Amino acid sequence: MTAALPAELIRPEIACLPTYNAGLALDRFRDLFGTDCIAKLDSNENPLGAAPGAISVIREAAPEVQRYPDASNSGLRARIARGRDWDAGRVIVGNGSEDLIGALFRAVLRPGDHVVTVCPSFGLHEFGALACGARVTKVPFTAGWSFPVSALGAAMAEPTRILILASPSNPAGPAMSEAQLRALLSVTPNDTLIAFDEAYLEYVDPAARIDAPAVLADCRQPWIVLRTFSKAYGLAGIRVGYGITSDAALTGAMLKTRNPFGVNALAVAAAGAALDDPAHLARVVALTTSERSRVSGALRDKGYDLAPSQTNFLFLDTGGPAEKFAGDLRRKGVLIKAWQEEPFCNWARVTIGSAPENDAFLGAVPGR
Repeated sequence: MTAALPAELIRPEIACLPTYNAGLALDRFRDLFGTDCIAKLDSNENPLGAAPGAISVIREAAPEVQRYPDASNSGLRARIARGRDWDAGRVIVGNGSEDLIGALFRAVLRPGDHVVTVCPSFGLHEFGALACGARVTKVPFTAGWSFPVSALGAAMAEPTRILILASPSNPAGPAMSEAQLRALLSVTPNDTLIAFDEAYLEYVDPAARIDAPAVLADCRQPWIVLRTFSKAYGLAGIRVGYGITSDAALTGAMLKTRNPFGVNALAVAAAGAALDDPAHLARVVALTTSERSRVSGALRDKGYDLAPSQTNFLFLDTGGPAEKFAGDLRRKGVLIKAWQEEPFCNWARVTIGSAPENDAFLGAVPGR
């Protein structure tokens, strides 16, 4: 019989970490509830899927899977840089943007370092820092769901290694304006690294969209902007994200802390093809923004309070424990994500899916 795991074997920072609140796979849903999921709206996935060309190149690349991919991903980095007039030496790709968050923390954080973020927040912005032995201060959004620029500045009065936040926010949905970003830069210490997570950038109203790398290029602080192919590009299942940094030295450090073969050959091929099909991306965004308006209006008619969203999801006050609210919907075949971060445990996040999925969700949601 194998002996019990020694109590001191696991690092205390890891033993104390909460479990990441991941979405539920369809086969797992079927196993747990004994029925098919009719509306999977818990992981912010793209209901139209990937561009057809991305699927085709995956098939074309499959016969060569016995070969290791290029460890530096130089071809995809160059392709991303070329489309945006960036320096490829400052571009990094990873196994989803989550991989790059971890690589950043491992490259930069020391035990005891201070990290500042917002609340509610994407879980890995907090958990990844805690896993490195850092301390995390979470600053709540304002009552009107504006980014708390002044309060973030106050939190950084204590020496701060990293300021990390998402715009548009996950899970809330608001996007930061250029004026807000410039105001935030003005209160951020020069030696604090800014990690600006734009996983949902493509869904932002063009009139409200900002060029974060261009704004950050003029700032005094080191920075990284993170983006992904998982959401609007529909490639969540093969895991590929990317970032642009303020300095090639930061990119180089992250390449050392990232798995050297972290992005597989099929993902690299598909990402390049996805970038080559802007028409598909436009169809995805048009469907999502139209359905987002329809679903948010219907939820308000049912009496629900919502955070303003520039994403492919909505964040709603369920009026009671969100776990119970989401559990009731699961029994009807509808899957959403109950938020598990205090003080937002009465809130849930629901993806904007296809029109039939959204109809199933609205039909299952009770009025208030």
